[in-house]
Amino acid sequence: MLWFMISFVVLIFISQMYLLKFQSSAEGKDERGKGIQYKTNSILFNIIYLGMILLIVLHLIDVVPTKIIPDILLYFTVSLSLFGSCFVFINKNKKNY
Repeated sequence: MLWFMISFVVLIFISQMYLLKFQSSAEGKDERGKGIQYKTNSILFNIIYLGMILLIVLHLIDVVPTKIIPDILLYFTVSLSLFGSCFVFINKNKKNY
Protein backbone atom coordinates (compact mmCIF):
# COMPACT_ATOMS: atom_id res chain seq x y z
CA MET A 1 0.00 0.00 0.00
CA LEU A 2 2.89 2.33 0.73
CA TRP A 3 4.31 1.86 -2.77
CA PHE A 4 0.92 2.64 -4.24
CA MET A 5 0.71 5.89 -2.28
CA ILE A 6 4.25 6.90 -3.20
CA SER A 7 3.71 6.18 -6.89
CA PHE A 8 0.38 8.04 -6.78
CA VAL A 9 2.03 11.11 -5.25
CA VAL A 10 4.84 10.98 -7.83
CA LEU A 11 2.34 10.75 -10.70
CA ILE A 12 0.38 13.69 -9.31
CA PHE A 13 3.58 15.73 -8.97
CA ILE A 14 4.62 14.96 -12.56
CA SER A 15 1.18 15.82 -13.93
CA GLN A 16 1.06 19.12 -12.02
CA MET A 17 4.52 20.04 -13.29
CA TYR A 18 3.38 19.26 -16.85
CA LEU A 19 0.29 21.45 -16.46
CA LEU A 20 2.30 24.32 -14.99
CA LYS A 21 4.89 24.03 -17.76
CA PHE A 22 2.17 24.14 -20.41
CA GLN A 23 0.42 27.12 -18.81
CA SER A 24 3.61 29.15 -18.59
CA SER A 25 4.89 28.27 -22.07
CA ALA A 26 4.38 30.43 -25.13
CA GLU A 27 2.06 27.79 -26.57
CA GLY A 28 -0.10 27.88 -23.46
CA LYS A 29 -0.37 31.65 -23.58
CA ASP A 30 -1.54 31.95 -27.18
CA GLU A 31 -5.14 31.69 -28.36
CA ARG A 32 -5.08 27.92 -28.94
CA GLY A 33 -3.44 27.28 -25.57
CA LYS A 34 -6.03 29.38 -23.75
CA GLY A 35 -8.78 27.42 -25.52
CA ILE A 36 -7.24 24.15 -24.39
CA GLN A 37 -6.97 25.44 -20.82
CA TYR A 38 -10.58 26.66 -20.75
CA LYS A 39 -11.89 23.41 -22.19
CA THR A 40 -9.81 21.36 -19.75
CA ASN A 41 -11.04 23.38 -16.76
CA SER A 42 -14.64 23.11 -17.92
CA ILE A 43 -14.44 19.33 -18.27
CA LEU A 44 -12.67 18.93 -14.92
CA PHE A 45 -15.30 21.02 -13.12
CA ASN A 46 -18.06 18.97 -14.72
CA ILE A 47 -16.37 15.73 -13.67
CA ILE A 48 -15.92 16.87 -10.08
CA TYR A 49 -19.53 18.07 -9.96
CA LEU A 50 -20.84 14.72 -11.25
CA GLY A 51 -18.47 12.79 -8.98
CA MET A 52 -19.70 14.64 -5.89
CA ILE A 53 -23.33 14.07 -6.85
CA LEU A 54 -22.59 10.38 -7.39
CA LEU A 55 -20.84 10.16 -4.03
CA ILE A 56 -23.78 11.83 -2.27
CA VAL A 57 -26.27 9.50 -3.96
CA LEU A 58 -24.18 6.45 -3.07
CA HIS A 59 -24.02 7.66 0.50
CA LEU A 60 -27.78 8.21 0.67
CA ILE A 61 -28.49 4.65 -0.48
CA ASP A 62 -25.96 3.33 2.08
CA VAL A 63 -23.35 2.07 -0.37
CA VAL A 64 -20.58 4.40 0.82
CA PRO A 65 -20.14 4.84 4.57
CA THR A 66 -19.64 8.30 6.04
CA LYS A 67 -16.23 7.39 7.40
CA ILE A 68 -14.52 7.04 4.01
CA ILE A 69 -16.16 9.95 2.15
CA PRO A 70 -13.29 12.41 2.90
CA ASP A 71 -10.72 9.91 1.62
CA ILE A 72 -12.70 9.26 -1.55
CA LEU A 73 -13.08 13.00 -2.18
CA LEU A 74 -9.37 13.56 -1.62
CA TYR A 75 -8.29 10.85 -4.04
CA PHE A 76 -10.93 11.87 -6.55
CA THR A 77 -9.96 15.53 -6.64
CA VAL A 78 -6.25 14.78 -6.72
CA SER A 79 -6.67 12.25 -9.51
CA LEU A 80 -8.37 14.95 -11.57
CA SER A 81 -4.96 16.50 -12.13
CA LEU A 82 -3.87 13.27 -13.81
CA PHE A 83 -6.90 13.40 -16.08
CA GLY A 84 -6.34 17.10 -16.77
CA SER A 85 -2.72 16.58 -17.81
CA CYS A 86 -3.74 13.70 -20.10
CA PHE A 87 -6.46 15.88 -21.62
CA VAL A 88 -4.02 18.75 -22.21
CA PHE A 89 -1.46 16.39 -23.75
CA ILE A 90 -4.02 14.87 -26.13
CA ASN A 91 -5.45 18.22 -27.22
CA LYS A 92 -2.05 19.83 -27.50
CA ASN A 93 -0.90 17.18 -29.95
CA LYS A 94 -4.06 17.25 -32.07
CA LYS A 95 -3.72 19.00 -35.37
CA ASN A 96 -7.30 20.30 -35.59
CA TYR A 97 -8.24 21.49 -32.15
